[in-house]
Amino acid sequence: MANFCHTLRLETYLVLPIGFVFLFTLIFTTHPVYAQWPPFKFDLEPTLEENRITYHIEFSNKVDWPMTDVTFKVLLPDGTRYLQGGAQPTTMVEFDGVEVTFFTASFNQKSIKDAFFTVEVIDPIVTNYTTHAWISWTGKQPGDYVTEDVTIDITKPSLKWQKPVSRLQLEAMAFVSDDIITYTLYPMNVGRERMWDLKIIVPIPTGTTFLSVDTAPPFVADFDGQEVSFSILEMEREANVSPLRFKVSTNGVTAPVVETFAWATWKNGGRRLGQGVLAQEDYRTGSIVVQPHATQQVVSDAAEDVPLANYDLTTIALQEDGSDFKVTFYTVGELGLVGERLEYIFYIDRDCRIDTGLERRNLGVEHRVRYRHDRGKADIYDRDESENRWSRSPIEVSSVVNKNTLHVWFSSNLFEYDQPFCWMAEAKNRTEAFSTSLPTERTPNDDESGMALYNRKRSSQ
Repeated sequence: MANFCHTLRLETYLVLPIGFVFLFTLIFTTHPVYAQWPPFKFDLEPTLEENRITYHIEFSNKVDWPMTDVTFKVLLPDGTRYLQGGAQPTTMVEFDGVEVTFFTASFNQKSIKDAFFTVEVIDPIVTNYTTHAWISWTGKQPGDYVTEDVTIDITKPSLKWQKPVSRLQLEAMAFVSDDIITYTLYPMNVGRERMWDLKIIVPIPTGTTFLSVDTAPPFVADFDGQEVSFSILEMEREANVSPLRFKVSTNGVTAPVVETFAWATWKNGGRRLGQGVLAQEDYRTGSIVVQPHATQQVVSDAAEDVPLANYDLTTIALQEDGSDFKVTFYTVGELGLVGERLEYIFYIDRDCRIDTGLERRNLGVEHRVRYRHDRGKADIYDRDESENRWSRSPIEVSSVVNKNTLHVWFSSNLFEYDQPFCWMAEAKNRTEAFSTSLPTERTPNDDESGMALYNRKRSSQ
């Protein structure tokens, strides 16, 4: 529930009256349906070298209660022979001839990143190898979970890419109203080392005028005429700090969009310096793209968190455009000609309840707006309650692609009058050029919350 409260806090500066937001907060922060499910993040990633497949496992706890007896069981793919497995000292690895088991009795750390097992390909006919994991745990909310299938095609080249890892999690949002942009940053130390002399710098967008900056101790803010900066002597691990905010005016700006980004630098401390940990590091967010003379909610996404630029999201912008609702996807690279196997998806959870729709991350979604670039067309799908699946909606959707921007419009009648809703967005590249499928891009990037809240403006405003 703390995560959902945090999401609501992100939006307290939106246009609904304060009393309504407060009432909305009270309603949802007392509701039990927002327990994280599953209460962890799990990745099973195969890589190929010669005739051997190595499955890399990453696991991280997403809840604030300790997990115990954490067990992963991964079925050995048909046509392979088990060679070896390994993990950190607190995790036991066994193979019983059918499954590889990883067991951690007391999960005190936040993540497992060194677990793996390697198999040898022994069937000369089989080219596609598929497996999945069964995960169980005990603790405050015990349970089990079966992951989706993971497939590798050994006839195709491996994807030479690794997702960047940062010890600093830096989420960025913006809200635009009455020619004023309010930028909000949410930093958190998610590494295992102490973080010293952290400084976060944001250039004010070209053509805008700086108005004010708002921060609270232990952060200190400054403005040098071109950049807003926030600094702190030590950023404690997993510490929640007050949002960092500043405002600019777009009065007189004629450009259709304004852009900025956040850049951070810090020093690491701890015993692991020089052993895979640099003494000093930096991090840069993706571009934060805002339309200056409109009422918008903008959420940025981490840069280079997927391997190809044509579906690497930088920003999702939401706004009401007359009688329509408009969603804009901004990407690092151009989408290219119609025909590419790209998909951009916007999920809507109308009542912000995980138990009243199709489960998607930590939402219960009732609507899915999907643009397929291979067809150059977008459609809306509604949840079929009787069969708990998607069915195509008669509501029309229009879309426009312009280089690295996708605009999607659909009727605001999809929502209840003035009803806030929760949402998430995805981008997919379904190319079959590599041995494994490409990872899905998701926004908001913060898996701890898994959602954003949009407060609809009143028609009288």
